[in-house]
Amino acid sequence: MEKEKAIAFNNEGAKHFLNQAFEKAAACYKIAYELDPENTSILNNMGLYFHQQKDYDKAIIYFEKAINITLKPHFLINLGNVLSMKGEYTLAWNQFSKASELFPEHQNAKISLAKLATHIEDLDKAVQLWQEIIKAHPSDQNNIQLVRVFMKMKHWEKAIHTLSTMDSDSWSGETWFLAGQCEFQLKNYGLAVKSFKSALAEGPDNTSFRHYLALTYLAMGNVDEGLDHLLKNARLDPENPAILTDVAVVYLSKGNVQTAANWLEKALNLAPDFEKALHYKSQMKQINSSHQVQN
Repeated sequence: MEKEKAIAFNNEGAKHFLNQAFEKAAACYKIAYELDPENTSILNNMGLYFHQQKDYDKAIIYFEKAINITLKPHFLINLGNVLSMKGEYTLAWNQFSKASELFPEHQNAKISLAKLATHIEDLDKAVQLWQEIIKAHPSDQNNIQLVRVFMKMKHWEKAIHTLSTMDSDSWSGETWFLAGQCEFQLKNYGLAVKSFKSALAEGPDNTSFRHYLALTYLAMGNVDEGLDHLLKNARLDPENPAILTDVAVVYLSKGNVQTAANWLEKALNLAPDFEKALHYKSQMKQINSSHQVQN
């Protein structure tokens, strides 16, 4: 009877947790644990709760209790995730490795290893792991992860090749954006423009997509087209000092010093310590001083 009550409270707590009602979840888990302290589902859920609350030491205690009762792959992965959040990467790696070795059919264990390898900048290992994952479980999602690792390594051609194995008819805006960044780095500006435009077709208000399209036009020497897209970004996100500064920089390159100054002033009004804006403001002062000396 007590165990049945514990299961009911645990299930109720899980519902609250999913709805982000964390205090209610904690109250239910506490009652469930008191009723049945050996229930590994309750122990795991308590670990997840303390992880969410960033009380990592308590989370570790509950995950380890669950593992000592029943060894399950997701308990090991959850413990590894907490250890990773604490910066204890070697211990986290050991938990993910153990899960992968003991439960080879459990894909998330190897995915956790691949993500950790990427995070700690062991990128060759990350590539190896993602390629193994893709061989066993081919999917666009896994391919995208491999693409991101290649991009971190600046292996643009390999990233593009990996993207080319995917059906472009099903690409999301984010996928087109990745392709555009690779083409941009390879100086394939025409293909970059095409990719960024395809990304914008999926997300017309995405300022990152439009920013890179603007950069590509500027790299091609099409300053007016690049400026037009930066101005659109400024309308979409008028309180972003980075965007306002980018507009100022292009106006400055065109010799429109006063217009550039106005945009820099807007940026610095929003973020007085914004370094890029301060840098170009200083440059403009030097330009003005030089003009005064010449006059």
